[in-house]
Amino acid sequence: MKKNLKQFSRYGLLIFAILVSFLPILNPLQIFSNLQNYSFDTLQRLLPREIYAEDPVVIIDIDDRSLAEIGQWPWSRNQLARLTNKAYAAAALGFDIVFAEPDRTNPQNFISSYPLNESLKKELSALPSNDELFAQAITDHGTVVLGQALNNKNNIKPSKAKFGLVTQGDDPKQFITNYSGIQHNIKQLESSAAGVGSMSIGNNDAIVRQLPTFERVDDQLVPSLALEMTRVAVGASTFQIKSSNASSEEAYGAQTGINNIKLGPLSIPTTPEGNAWVYFAPSRNISTVSAADVISGVISPDFFEGKVALVGTSAAGLLDLRSTPTEKNVPGVTIIAQLIQQIFANEFLQRPDWLFGAEFIAGLLLAVLITLGIQALGPIGGLSIFLVGSGGIMGSSYYFFKSKLFLVDPISPLIISLSVYVAVTFFNFLFTELERSRVRGAFAQYLSPEMVNRLAESSESLVLGGERKEMTFLFSDIRGFTKISEQYKDDPEGLTQLINELLTVLSNAILEHGGTIDKYMGDCIMAFWNAPTDQADHRQLAIQAAHSMNEALDEFNLNTEGSIDFKLEIGIGINSGNCIVGNMGSDKRFDYTVLGDAVNLASRLESQSSNYGLHMIIGENTYMNDSDFTMIEIDKIAVKGKSTAETIYTCFKSGMKFPEEFIDNHVSFLAEYRAQNWNAANLLIDELMSASNELELYYRHMKARIEKYVTNPPSADWGGVYVATNK
Repeated sequence: MKKNLKQFSRYGLLIFAILVSFLPILNPLQIFSNLQNYSFDTLQRLLPREIYAEDPVVIIDIDDRSLAEIGQWPWSRNQLARLTNKAYAAAALGFDIVFAEPDRTNPQNFISSYPLNESLKKELSALPSNDELFAQAITDHGTVVLGQALNNKNNIKPSKAKFGLVTQGDDPKQFITNYSGIQHNIKQLESSAAGVGSMSIGNNDAIVRQLPTFERVDDQLVPSLALEMTRVAVGASTFQIKSSNASSEEAYGAQTGINNIKLGPLSIPTTPEGNAWVYFAPSRNISTVSAADVISGVISPDFFEGKVALVGTSAAGLLDLRSTPTEKNVPGVTIIAQLIQQIFANEFLQRPDWLFGAEFIAGLLLAVLITLGIQALGPIGGLSIFLVGSGGIMGSSYYFFKSKLFLVDPISPLIISLSVYVAVTFFNFLFTELERSRVRGAFAQYLSPEMVNRLAESSESLVLGGERKEMTFLFSDIRGFTKISEQYKDDPEGLTQLINELLTVLSNAILEHGGTIDKYMGDCIMAFWNAPTDQADHRQLAIQAAHSMNEALDEFNLNTEGSIDFKLEIGIGINSGNCIVGNMGSDKRFDYTVLGDAVNLASRLESQSSNYGLHMIIGENTYMNDSDFTMIEIDKIAVKGKSTAETIYTCFKSGMKFPEEFIDNHVSFLAEYRAQNWNAANLLIDELMSASNELELYYRHMKARIEKYVTNPPSADWGGVYVATNK
């Protein structure tokens, strides 16, 4: 058996490591893709793109202030004509807006909307429409690019392209996302523009990481707004798309997708689907002016000299907000501006095809090394290899991002190696647990369960000694056990079964409240709290357990009614204090238990409970002022074997409340009793007995004690302390 396990650990785990290395290729539930995106986002947050002083991109923002000054959107097109004229010096002026319908404020619209005389109708008809004014401004400007929206809701085809296209290698259309239709601008405006581009953000999830460079409707390719604005700004006429198997692009015959797009002197690397990774800079650093300031002339037209200006909106009410790896709720126009910026700065995030293979090999090698390391050096050795390898992978990812802007995925190799480390360590743990089970089985017949568990965990537990702790102790005993035994004198098996069933019920109540059962002594149970684990509320837990024990006993009596002709009762003593807890005994035989005066006092309080006619007595160290329980002082007692007095209490459940008058009378009774005012104390007892059934036996006991004191008074310095004569 041991030999087979050893062979499995030597060869089986190596095979397991190799198989796990293929998980990034299978990518179940897109887990690795999501983790990969998170790592790339983290790199961008650590090393965001810088914006240089000569950056040409500027955003003309239709912000909330512009809407307040000029009016709600959509604006009259004559306002947009003014804006276009004011930005006449821009190398390219783009609109991240679709003008799909004629302007509703055209002068001609008033003719049919209002009852006007013929003269006014004639004058309005002669006025140029706002669309004409805007179209003329676009024509006069010469480098305006309009936006359009691709969709799958209609079958409208794009207008004739305003650009040339050259492709090299595999047909790029097979890699690019296809749409059924397009929402374009009215013909009057689109024909006046120097270019038209798609405003789509592609198939991004909640976070925009890439933007498409091209999309298509059937066989016609549509450039993105960012790409088309760049083309117009540099004065180029033709795009060149290089795909797999183009010259200088090695793909070995496989159709791996698009590699890059050239536009004059500019080259834009892409993903196989034709998307460009956006390398984000802080959006606050992007040059932005208010559209209202441009229209009013606050911004000089010379400001736009040689710039690429993009008109869009940041107004919250227009709902064009996105999230990026570095920021949330970023205007969509800002993301397009970011791509234009990096095109001109020639700073592109790249993920070459060979990186995936390199990441796979790194994960495989690290997984194998970890497996061999654990087999040769143990878990610590394997952990050392994992930490060193992980550090190298993460360091390499950071280095390649900073120096080359390569997106190297550190997550896949780390997940692979971590999975292997955990699996191999698990098997070692499994073998150890099998050995621990053997130890438990061998010693459980001789030692307590607590000690067996400690022995299985560590051999250090096989040492005599203990620690000093404050703990709470509970002793319970079945009342009248001798009398019960007499009734079962001819049926000892029945007595054993009865006691075992009762002890099981009471023990469960203790365990449910976090108690540790130290031992059974005949019909007595000893339990404690705050060891071996710390329990800050050990007093409250012990009292809750005591109440649960009484409730469980009531239910037990109800269930056994008719089978036995007597009612079982228990007495409980609870006390708290410092003690020594640990392994006690000899070097040959010992047990995990407690020693201390506080333990002995708890036992004495339990034995006194029957004298007082109470189910529970607690010591003054267990008493809690701010508890939800109802605690009532019952006496001062010096238990057998102790010379010092202890104030003792009884405790009722939190739902049990006594009238305030009753409590005041009880306090007065104790005061009169301790002052040896026997008549006054007796009168108060009579009144208290009639008001409380729960404490009737207690008051009878105190009344009997007073009768003895009347005939044999205590000393003058007595102080109300009762000296117990029995344990």
